[in-house]
Amino acid sequence: RSSPFKDRPPLSHAMVSSQRSSVRSSAAMRLKLACVGIVVCAGVASAFAPSSAWLAGKGLPAGLGLRRATTTQPSMVVSPITGEQMSKFDAMRFKFGRETNTAQVEEQQQIAGFDYSDFETAIAKFDSSFQVGDTVVGQVVQYEQNGALVDVGGKSSAFLASAEASMQRVDDLEEYLSIGDNREFQIIGGEDENGQVRLSIRRLEFARAWERVRQIQEEDCTITAEIMSINRGGALVNFEGLRGFLPGSHAPQGLTEDAVGTVVPLKFLEVDQTKNRLVVSNRRAVVESRLTNLEPGQLISGVVRSLKPYGAFVDIGGVSGLLHISQISHDHISDVSKVLQEGQEIKAMILTQDKEKGRFSLSTRTLEGEPGDMIRNPESVKENAEATAAKYHERVKAEQEARDQAASELVAGLDLDALSSEEFAK
Repeated sequence: RSSPFKDRPPLSHAMVSSQRSSVRSSAAMRLKLACVGIVVCAGVASAFAPSSAWLAGKGLPAGLGLRRATTTQPSMVVSPITGEQMSKFDAMRFKFGRETNTAQVEEQQQIAGFDYSDFETAIAKFDSSFQVGDTVVGQVVQYEQNGALVDVGGKSSAFLASAEASMQRVDDLEEYLSIGDNREFQIIGGEDENGQVRLSIRRLEFARAWERVRQIQEEDCTITAEIMSINRGGALVNFEGLRGFLPGSHAPQGLTEDAVGTVVPLKFLEVDQTKNRLVVSNRRAVVESRLTNLEPGQLISGVVRSLKPYGAFVDIGGVSGLLHISQISHDHISDVSKVLQEGQEIKAMILTQDKEKGRFSLSTRTLEGEPGDMIRNPESVKENAEATAAKYHERVKAEQEARDQAASELVAGLDLDALSSEEFAK
């Protein structure tokens, strides 16, 4: 193919030298202008003002340089060529070597009815200012190596680290969050040099979980949670991402490593977010669920679990009740082991109960047909428990009616008018 330069004569050495000098001169002038120190950062133009002596030594006119104008909104700078004020957009055009035809620009702005200053003012209205701790709504726009970019309406996309995506462990962020998802986020890091803030979903979930726990405690509701691990003091449970401690004294009986992964009913004993302390009780939850319809005086069946010098603990469907030594028999007992044995099935009557502490007391003495039957023949007490309990309630009812009748007769025999007159006289 023919070249348009084939007929052009070759350049002489003098012409080459002249062009190189011209290029060097042009580069030197650009370097001098760059040394003026024009700085445009985050849309705000500013400049370092060099001294007149320095400019004279470089062969530049005095006063050359961009200076901050005294006007505000929109920010203005002074042209180093004409000395006229320029908007920051014109300053950027000048910085990057694009000449500004003022007449042409003004004509275009007049036709559009919207100039650079109007545009800058409009942008300022939508310039979001974020504070650490704020809650914002954003849209996931892009995945990154260790997180995702989220559009929250700022100068640049915010960053959500994978570790901050949830209270639960997230192995694959793309499976947990999809592009286009709109979520609430909490700002945990202020703007960096690029205007980017750091976000977290985990901290929002953490705060809301504690709020829900406090509400449940106030309402005294029963929850269910999974046992995560067993330790020497009890177990750790997981409730809505929060770790709670289940003391051994409040855990299900026979708690072993086999219980890991099981879900148990619980009640809150202590909730303290400042100390990150959450203590729960299975015993209290079980007691309240199983004793909701039980009242003092009711007959129950249980198994003797342990013997103490002061009595025996009886298991009633996972709940322990105390059978005090004084409530075993009408006759005196000096050694509990001579009357009861561990693993023995008995029937007893509920005397008192404390739902708050998950405790209740029992009695077999009230089931004795004759004083001392629990010592002589405990099996007969167990076999006749229903009949004896019915007689006991009849006797208690009769005694109560007798007391009420006596009280009524006593009041009826009083001269209330005379007592009132004497009281008035005093």
